[in-house]
Amino acid sequence: MRVLALIVALLPLQVQAAEIVLTGPPIWESAPLIALAEGQPVDGVTFTFRPWGSPEELRKTIMSDQPAMAVAPSPTAAIFAASGIGLRVMSATVTEGSISIVGRGAPVARLGDLEGASLALPFKGYLPDLMMRRIAQPGSESWQPHYTGNPVAGMQLLIAGRVDTALLAEPMATLALTQDAALGRKADLCTLWRAATELTDCPPAGVVVVNDAFKNNPQIRGAYLAAFHALAANPGNAADLLSLHFPHMDRARAGFSRIRALDLPMPERQDVLAAFFAEIMSIEPAAIGGALPGPDFYGR
Repeated sequence: MRVLALIVALLPLQVQAAEIVLTGPPIWESAPLIALAEGQPVDGVTFTFRPWGSPEELRKTIMSDQPAMAVAPSPTAAIFAASGIGLRVMSATVTEGSISIVGRGAPVARLGDLEGASLALPFKGYLPDLMMRRIAQPGSESWQPHYTGNPVAGMQLLIAGRVDTALLAEPMATLALTQDAALGRKADLCTLWRAATELTDCPPAGVVVVNDAFKNNPQIRGAYLAAFHALAANPGNAADLLSLHFPHMDRARAGFSRIRALDLPMPERQDVLAAFFAEIMSIEPAAIGGALPGPDFYGR
C-alpha cells in the first residue's frame, strides 16, 4: 500500500478530500488500479474502481470534475487530449501475449492466411481494429470484420459459431479456449505488428492521469512503477483482482500468467509511443486527433 500512500501524499489538499475514480476495462492493465482501490489506506480519501465498457463510458469518466486515473487505449488518450481534455500519460504499457486471433484450424503467419474468414473485433476505429488495419497491406483486407461493440461479445460469438475467428484480449482469449477445445491461438497480434512495421515495441495501452495537480515528480513515477512491477512479477495474480469487478475473471489466471508486461515511463520512453502513433496516423489521422500529440501529452 506504499504505492497509494505516495501518490496521495503528492496530491493537493483539495484533491485529497475528494473521491478519486480509477477506471479500466477487463484487461490486465486494470489490475494495479483495482489493487489500489481495494487497499483504502489513506484517511479521508475514497478510491473507487469503476469499470468502463465502451469508449464513451471512458470519456464520461475522465471528462467529469472528479479526479480520475484511467487505463485507456493510447489513441483514445491522444484524441481526448486533442479535444482539450487536460490529461497526461504517465506511461505506456506493453503486454506481450495479451491479444490473440483465436479460432479453429492451424495458426497463421500473416493476415492473408485468414482467406476471407469472419473476424470479430470489439470497436470500429479503435484499438485493436486500427492495429489490424495497419498490419494489413492497403487494399488487401483478407477477413470480414464483425464489430461487436464491447470486449466480451467477440468471445461469445466465436463460441456460438457465429464468427470464424475473433481478436481477443486476455482473459477473453483463455476463457474461450477453456470453453471450446477446438479453438486455438491462430496468431499473436504483436508478432504480426512487428512484422508489418519493423517497430520493436507494441504499446497499445497507457495509464492516463486526468488531473492538472499531478505534476512531474520522481516519487509519483516510482510509486507507479512499484505497483506495476509487483503484478508484472506475478501476472497471474491479476485474475483475482479483476474477478472483483468482472465475471469469470478468476478463471483467467492461466491466460494472464503468459503475459510479459513492460512499463514504458513518460517522457523517457516518449519516442516509442510517438512511433506507435505515427504508424496509426499513417492509416487514419483522426484516430489520434488529427496530429501527433505535443510534448505536454507525454508529461514534459
